[in-house]
Amino acid sequence: MNGIGGSGDPFLDRLDRETVRAARERAGRAVVVGGAMAGLAAAHALSGLGWDVTLHERQRYEEKRVNCGEAMTDASSIPLPKTPEYGFANRPPEFEVRVYTGDTAGRTLAGRGVFPSRDGYVTDRNVVERRWAERVADAGVDVRDGAGVTKAAFRAFSEEYDLVVDATGQPSLTSKAERRTGEYAGRMTALNADVEGDFSELYPRAHILFENYLGYSWAFPKSETRANVGIGWAEGTLPKNYYEAFVAACERNGWPVPDRSATNVYTIPRGPSLDHSRTWDPRRRVARVGDAAGIANRFTGKGISQAVESSYLLARLVAEERIGDYPGELYRRMRDEYRLAYVVRGALEDGRPDILGGVMDAVSGIDVEDVDREPRYAVSRLLRRPVLLAKLAANRTMRSRLVDAYTDDWEYRRVAGSS
Repeated sequence: MNGIGGSGDPFLDRLDRETVRAARERAGRAVVVGGAMAGLAAAHALSGLGWDVTLHERQRYEEKRVNCGEAMTDASSIPLPKTPEYGFANRPPEFEVRVYTGDTAGRTLAGRGVFPSRDGYVTDRNVVERRWAERVADAGVDVRDGAGVTKAAFRAFSEEYDLVVDATGQPSLTSKAERRTGEYAGRMTALNADVEGDFSELYPRAHILFENYLGYSWAFPKSETRANVGIGWAEGTLPKNYYEAFVAACERNGWPVPDRSATNVYTIPRGPSLDHSRTWDPRRRVARVGDAAGIANRFTGKGISQAVESSYLLARLVAEERIGDYPGELYRRMRDEYRLAYVVRGALEDGRPDILGGVMDAVSGIDVEDVDREPRYAVSRLLRRPVLLAKLAANRTMRSRLVDAYTDDWEYRRVAGSS
């Protein structure tokens, strides 16, 4: 490409000058509903292509927002200075993942992986979003925060705008407007909190712990005296008392315990992710990005970089007059990540920390973003471990998941077929 490179814009630098020029000449009007990371990325990219963009966000950026997703990878795709003033508190040199045989005092370490992080940060997400909203507003986007959108208003947007971007999360506003929320099944419940205390032994690394239940806990230090700590469980393994289980996880791992009043609770529904018929509606010109399209890694739960990537992909295809290719391009971009996550998640569901620990040992050393986004690196490492491969092949759950993954008989097809 001839490029725009050097513009300093992480989206426009992906396009050549002629594409941008032509896109700006035919730019239209777009509305983005949902002003978290996916929505901000969509507003930023479309505005850069000359579109007249209106952004609706239900909450106010100046108010407290749920601080999930504070460990962000591929941070260079976010057009902000990487300083604490803009919410980027700590640049961890690596993410350490430990796999234990249980969540009691008698547990043993089943495996460990250390994943370098060339472009990851632990953030104050609310600050990142507020600063990005200010940036897009300065660029001409009509930012309307504290402005929820009703289902009726959302339906009417198709008559008013040339493009409607649904960045609302799951179940998405599109699903609500179409009365199709029943297509979503299963969820993960997570608790997290910003905690002050002594994190000097953990800082600056980020830490994730699998403790032989369907979920994991984490500690993401922002400094030696502050961190985001949390724990999550998949439906079917939820504790009777969320907060007590959160406290127990902090105590057994030596982390400061958060006050109940400082603890956030949020749920992550699962649905027909990457289903072509749901990511783009050409009749109503509605595209789903980020969580609204069901995009989040089904093993790690990581979804910020995926959300931004989906929005930039949509905008690039708009610039290239190929928006109809969005479902297929999105599917191809995310498919292998989903397949690998679906297979590895089977070790959690089957209660096999030995297998999961072996996988972590095998893939240790790969950049934390590449583990998700470039799964071929992880697969190539696994192929060099014949003993581990034999364990995988001998396990019925893992065999079944491998077949399902590579015939696309996984989450989105199962849910779509049953709705």
